[in-house]
Amino acid sequence: MSKGRRRAGTLLWRWFSGHALDGQHRTNATWTMPSRGDRPVLHPTGHAVLWHHLPRLHRAGIRTGSTLAVLAAAYGLVTAFLVTAALLAAAAAAGAACGGWRAYLRTRRWRHHRKWVRPLHRALIPVLGAAPARLAVDADRSRVVVGLPVEFTASDRDKEEITRAVTAKLAIEAPDADWSALHGKRPVVTFTRSQPPPSRVKWADVEQAISGAAAADLMCGIGKKSAEVFVSTKLDSPHFGEAMGTGAGKSNAAAFWLVQELMRGACALILDAKWFSHPWTFKDMAAEYGQLPNVAYARTTEALHNAMVWLGVELQRRTEVADRHVNARGDILGDVGPTLWIIAEELNLATPRLKQYWASIRDKEDPKRSPALDGLAALSFAGRAVRMHLIVIGQMLTAATLGGGDVRENIGVRMLARYTANSWKMQTDLPMPPPSDVPGRVQIIASGTVREAQVPLMDMEQCRELAVSGTVTPCPPDMPGIGHVPHVPLDSSPHVASDLPFVLGQPPGRPPGTLTLREAAAEGLYPSLAAARKAVQRRELEPAGRDGAANLYYLADLATTLRSVS
Repeated sequence: MSKGRRRAGTLLWRWFSGHALDGQHRTNATWTMPSRGDRPVLHPTGHAVLWHHLPRLHRAGIRTGSTLAVLAAAYGLVTAFLVTAALLAAAAAAGAACGGWRAYLRTRRWRHHRKWVRPLHRALIPVLGAAPARLAVDADRSRVVVGLPVEFTASDRDKEEITRAVTAKLAIEAPDADWSALHGKRPVVTFTRSQPPPSRVKWADVEQAISGAAAADLMCGIGKKSAEVFVSTKLDSPHFGEAMGTGAGKSNAAAFWLVQELMRGACALILDAKWFSHPWTFKDMAAEYGQLPNVAYARTTEALHNAMVWLGVELQRRTEVADRHVNARGDILGDVGPTLWIIAEELNLATPRLKQYWASIRDKEDPKRSPALDGLAALSFAGRAVRMHLIVIGQMLTAATLGGGDVRENIGVRMLARYTANSWKMQTDLPMPPPSDVPGRVQIIASGTVREAQVPLMDMEQCRELAVSGTVTPCPPDMPGIGHVPHVPLDSSPHVASDLPFVLGQPPGRPPGTLTLREAAAEGLYPSLAAARKAVQRRELEPAGRDGAANLYYLADLATTLRSVS
């Protein structure tokens, strides 16, 4: 046999047997076993591609199968071109789909590893004194397995530190830990997601806990393992915020918080640019006006301006009283006034109205910035010491909405629900837990921690009764918005801009008081154009006319749909 034939036979044997064509072994992989051991690479370079780490039979099968497939395809193209071409196209499409799916899964695993596994791995090294022998985190973080060193002693301190690392890096609250597998050469601990909050909670379920709570504590709901979730105006933050998506229960949560304080003798001022976000405070069940004596309500632009300016004046008055009666330890011995809670609803609607209103009434010597916005900002900085607390409500509590990033930073207790990754990052840099679609399910961010809770579903008729069931403190006589809520007519007649729920310019040629759904969504009346269309369809509103291809609707009719999308 000639030298060329022997060389060709050798190459064929190496090809179909899965060996390297140059005859050099790159790794210690055998016919049936992949590479293994501390030094699996045998090549002088010290490097080997993944192919050479596979068992040789695996490599042989791949090469033999691919060779036969190429030969079969070539034969088919010669003898039955159309049929073979169709089969090859189908195979290529299936291969592309399979490859795309595998690439998607690999990308997900890579992101999961980068976002969750790698940070936890690094956090466990100083706790364990070495890298964990094993670390497995499920895609939904419902189960975590941590391999422990053989010398792990299972002391309470070590367990606590490991649990703290897992909860902090994976954003899972109070997981159940199984420490029963600590024996043998491969000790592990397994963390699983703990019992979630109940899916439905009523006032009766929390009434006893609220009645026994400290004066500075406010309940947020029932948390995991049926734990009661409280926040403190002294230890956590004097000001609260609700950043929730549409239909997540912003008004219900605010009513739950407010009722607790009204029962303790506080009074409240509601700044409502949407007009009737909290109607239980000024309407009875027969839709008759019956404002609570301990709640003031401002909704028109003039009322919002006056109320927010009053807040600045009241803050100054209380500060002066506190200054006269504060002792060396900082205790205020005098009476600055009743605890006052201010609920600011959708400031993104109120802020442009207030700016326009101030520009229309200010004198030349007056500052350009609205004193109403200054009053609210001052309250966020200095209200705690004089018993003035703020609850800001909106879909996204942006710095621009609140009047600056410093104001937002003063809101230390935040309640989030139906959040996106973007809205979560806007509120905190803590790891984001998976959002829930359960109505009333919220995440409470306070003092650097995240706790999940179920807010009780409040009955608004009961809220009116509870608000006056404890110590009833009437609002100060000079507070704007007391006595009754001014009725703002909603008809098709023209309105001044300050009385609308948003700033609306009226293009010429339209019926007075009308706008398109796109304009309503752009002004913030609805969260999106799709939500506006859905609300109109639900109410079966008739258009008031057309502006080109777009339907026009009376503001009065659109206002009736606001509660359905809040």
